[in-house]
Amino acid sequence: MRLAAFFMRAVEPAMLSRVDAVSNNGTPFGTTLMRNLLLSLLFIAAGAAAPAAAEEGLFDLSWREVAKGVFVGGREDALRYPVVANTTIVIGRRGVLVFDGGGYASQGEQVLEKIRAETKKPVTHLVISHWHGDHHRGAFPIIEAFPEAEIITHRFTCAAMADGPERRVEEGEAQLEATYDAVKDAAEKGVWFDGSTLSDEEKDYFERMVADFPTYQADLARMKVMTPTRVIDETSVIDLGGKKATLLYMGPANTAGDIALYLPKQKVLATGDIVVAPTPYGFGSYPRAWSAVVRRLAGLPADVIVPGHGAIMTDASYLEKLAALFERIADQAGALKDAEKPAFDFSADAAVFTGDDRVKARLFDMFFEQPIVSAAINEAKGETEKNEPLDGAPADLCKPRVSEAK
Repeated sequence: MRLAAFFMRAVEPAMLSRVDAVSNNGTPFGTTLMRNLLLSLLFIAAGAAAPAAAEEGLFDLSWREVAKGVFVGGREDALRYPVVANTTIVIGRRGVLVFDGGGYASQGEQVLEKIRAETKKPVTHLVISHWHGDHHRGAFPIIEAFPEAEIITHRFTCAAMADGPERRVEEGEAQLEATYDAVKDAAEKGVWFDGSTLSDEEKDYFERMVADFPTYQADLARMKVMTPTRVIDETSVIDLGGKKATLLYMGPANTAGDIALYLPKQKVLATGDIVVAPTPYGFGSYPRAWSAVVRRLAGLPADVIVPGHGAIMTDASYLEKLAALFERIADQAGALKDAEKPAFDFSADAAVFTGDDRVKARLFDMFFEQPIVSAAINEAKGETEKNEPLDGAPADLCKPRVSEAK
C-alpha cells in the first residue's frame, strides 16, 4: 500500500493478539512485531535500483489511453518508495469519473492537469478503491476544482478513513524520521534489523529510499483525508453518458471494503489493491475470501487490467497466480489455526513471485508472508474483525450524504 505509510500500526491490535507463528524458514512471526512496525513504511517494493536524486521525478506520472476516453496514469518506476497508486480517468458525455485520484498531492495535481488537457467536462465522481492512503490522501486538488463531485467509497472504507485504521497510520507517520534514520544506518552497515547481511542490490534500494525521503516528506505534509459523500454496500452502476462504469464490490479481499472499476463495453478493469504486481500486500487481508474475489475478477471479459500498483496487464494469468497463492495460504491456516506455533510454508510461492531477486525475496517475506499469517489465522478462526479493527460501528463512524446506490 497505501500509500499510507504505517500499515502494521494500522493493524497493530490484531498483531498483538496473534499466535507466535513461524514461517517455513523458521523465522518466528510473533517476535518480529516491533521490527515490522518499524519497517512497515516500506510496505512493498521490488527490483533494485541505483541511488537517485531525491527530487528527480519521485511522483511523476506517465499516461496511457487504454480505450477511447479512458486514461491510466502511473509512475514508470512503479515500485520505487513511496509507492504510487495507478489512477484511472473515465471521460463520458456527461462528466468524468476518477478512480483512485492519488495518494500524494503532487499526483492529484497531475491528475487534474490531465483531465483539463483532455476535456472541458467536469469531474462528477471520485471513487476511492479502499482506505489505504496512497490511493486517496492526495486527491483533494480534484475536489477543490470540482466541489460538486461525489466522493464514493464502500461503507467500510468510509469508516476506516474516519477512525481507527487511518488514525493509527497517522500516528506511525509521526515516527518517520526515526524510521528513516534506522534504515539509513542499516544500509550503511549492510546489516538488516534481523541481523542478516544486505546484498549490494538491497543496499542500493534502501539508499535510494533514504535519498527520496525529503521529497516524500514534503508531499506527506500536504496530504488530506476527505469525507466520502456517498457510500455503497454492493455493486453499483454509474452512467457517465456513453460509458457505464460498474463499481464492483465482491466481498473482503485486500481490505474489507475493496471496490473495483469495470467498464464492460470498453473491457477495462481497474482493481485497486485487490491486485498488485509483482507481489501482493498481506496486511489485514482475508486470503480465503480474497482468492474468490480475484477469481471472479479473472473471469470478467477484460482486455486491459489496471492493478492498484504495477504495470498494466492484458490477460488474467497473474490473477490466477494470486488466487492460487491465497487459497494455499487459507488452506494452511485452516489446518494450523489451533496449533501453538503454526508453521506456514511459502517456499514454492516465494519462488514464483520473487525468482532470484534478493530485494523481492526480502520484501515478500516482510510485507506479505509475515502479515498474511495473522490475517489468515484470524480468518480461519472466524475472527476477521481483528484484521482491520475499527473503533466503533461503521454506521456511527461514516456519515455520508448518500448511503445507498443511486
